[in-house]
Amino acid sequence: MWISEKMAASRISERTVVSGEVTGGQDARIAAQGETEYRRLALAAPWGIAYLPPAGARAVILGGAENPVCAGTVVEAGGLEPGELLLFSAGGARICLKNSGEVVINGQTFSAAGGS
Repeated sequence: MWISEKMAASRISERTVVSGEVTGGQDARIAAQGETEYRRLALAAPWGIAYLPPAGARAVILGGAENPVCAGTVVEAGGLEPGELLLFSAGGARICLKNSGEVVINGQTFSAAGGS
């Protein structure tokens, strides 16, 4: 009885989502420091999108102690409206898809096809 209660309590208290600061990365894997140190974390992303977050980004880590994976990074405030999308790099390149149908690439605005 005591053992089963102890096991049940440990499952409840086990956190399966944590965050940590990215400390480095290479070959689609990162290292991060949170409550513990994570090394060679695989990165999860939608198919067709590859990224390697820079050091200092806040990683969201799923999976607990066994087979953890970085599900992404915490987004900083960026002035987007609901429904808009922004792609950016650490070097300053930016592509923004606006609700108006416009596409803004590094500050240059392109109107939607058939738009004014």
